[in-house]
Amino acid sequence: MTRIKICGITDVETASLCMRLGVDFIGLVFADSRRRITPEQAVELTRTILTQAKRPKIAGVFVNETAGKVNHTAEACHLDVIQLSGDEDGDYCGRITRPIIRATRIDQTSAAEEIQCRIAATGARDIHLIDRHSPGSFGGSGQKFDWAILENLSPALKIMVAGGLTPENVEELILRYHPWGVDVSSGVESHGRKDPAKIMAFIRAVRQADAKLKGVTNAAR
Repeated sequence: MTRIKICGITDVETASLCMRLGVDFIGLVFADSRRRITPEQAVELTRTILTQAKRPKIAGVFVNETAGKVNHTAEACHLDVIQLSGDEDGDYCGRITRPIIRATRIDQTSAAEEIQCRIAATGARDIHLIDRHSPGSFGGSGQKFDWAILENLSPALKIMVAGGLTPENVEELILRYHPWGVDVSSGVESHGRKDPAKIMAFIRAVRQADAKLKGVTNAAR
């Protein structure tokens, strides 16, 4: 089953909707962004999430922050996972006390070998988020990269695809390339805010793709 991460959550209502729909990860942005929240806001959000027996993992998104501050925020805000979306190296990753989602930004000239070298430098056991490089941005640009490069990445890696995903195209991605997970933010927004209808449509498209893949697998037995 494809894991789903909805990133850039800023309010309790959207977090509650994501929980009801069975999202696997909720992303809270602590880096510079229009979706940025304060640790105090994060505590309010996580307090709601933690009351549920079956809940999504809470991912905190950071960019080039000190490891000490990341670890402190993770503890104070009850984060399950840390997403590093900046230029953090392997030594830095080793100082983080939570499991890591490591973002790798690629452009149209990036080769699979180059991407795998970057992944190896930060830890092959982590979740690896592949996103489109956008000048002046560390993610959340809503730009899609060439998915064909996914064919040449090791199937043993936990690859989470981000960048330009929408309810209209995520099914195609899953059916063709079978990523470990998908990450969406702007693709489920309207006028800069999370749109419940788009979130539901996105999750429905992911589940439909998973059902089709399961049907193909069962038919081949």
